[in-house]
Amino acid sequence: MTPSPRNLEELIRSRDFVSSLSNHLARLKGMRVGLLTHLGGDQDSIAAAYVLGNLLRDLYGAEVVDGVYVPGEVSDLSARFAEALSIRLAPELPEAEHYVAVDVGSPNQLGSTLSSVVGRVTVVDHHVSDRWPEGFAVFSSPEYKSSSEIVLDLCVLNGMPLKAVESAALFFGIYYDTVRLTVADALVLRKVGLLGGFGADPSVYAEALEVPPDYSERVARLKGLKRSSLFRAENVIIAVTRVGAFRSSVARTLVNAGAGIAVVGDESEGFTDVVFRVSPEVVKTYSINVVKDVIEPLTSKLGGQGGGHAAAARVRVPASFEEVIARCLELLGYALGSHVKPIEDR
Repeated sequence: MTPSPRNLEELIRSRDFVSSLSNHLARLKGMRVGLLTHLGGDQDSIAAAYVLGNLLRDLYGAEVVDGVYVPGEVSDLSARFAEALSIRLAPELPEAEHYVAVDVGSPNQLGSTLSSVVGRVTVVDHHVSDRWPEGFAVFSSPEYKSSSEIVLDLCVLNGMPLKAVESAALFFGIYYDTVRLTVADALVLRKVGLLGGFGADPSVYAEALEVPPDYSERVARLKGLKRSSLFRAENVIIAVTRVGAFRSSVARTLVNAGAGIAVVGDESEGFTDVVFRVSPEVVKTYSINVVKDVIEPLTSKLGGQGGGHAAAARVRVPASFEEVIARCLELLGYALGSHVKPIEDR
């Protein structure tokens, strides 16, 4: 049953933003459009791209290429998510007149695909926006908790009902990008109810999606814990570790183990890649934003690119691991208002 609250549009987080985006998408009428995500994809990017593709076809009159293209290697988790919801992943970048890149916070998140789409791409994103070169129409609002929430607002703005599988896809996009709703606000929770009214039934897909981590991921988590160095800034514990794979998973493990901030990275071919995770308690107490407080000054000084959320972000910098970590700790100290000191073993 389609929900019909007295004033459904009050659920729209930013009318100006989604109206501007909607007007832009209307200009794609009759054009052959391809959908793509950031490198590797995730549940939010794939779900939002899938439903946005349906909107482009059914509402905006575009000729949408079948399938969502994920640049780089698709993770097992992303592939399993797409399969569970019958979302087709395109094996290669499709031929199109225009592309819509969903959940892409910075140019480097498109990888080698960047050069193929520049000049004919629209970016739809919810991260703190990184520096974009000319040739990109960027619609990014960090007010939103996920890209799936932006797509849902487009549906509400235009009075477009969702099919049950579309509503389920957007639910999971929101669910995973808000760390299983732990950083969701009241408006997001109301939208979850709206998706339920459209027919979203997470229990249908839960068994296929909630698969325990495999052997390699478990090993990476344990290595991350074993190798971690601990620092302290006031009452905040900062855990730093170096692993070559599953960095996001390792960072979450460190925060779950008690770290207020996790910094997980590795160096390869002259670049250091770092993932940050911050506990909700630290974000609330110190109003820290790792994009503005760490990534922006870091890339301004050393180069590179990065982006993400206040509490979850990543960066790629052309410098050694040791130099990047030293600067990150210094910048985190500034943000926390306290000198960062190592926690000595006793």
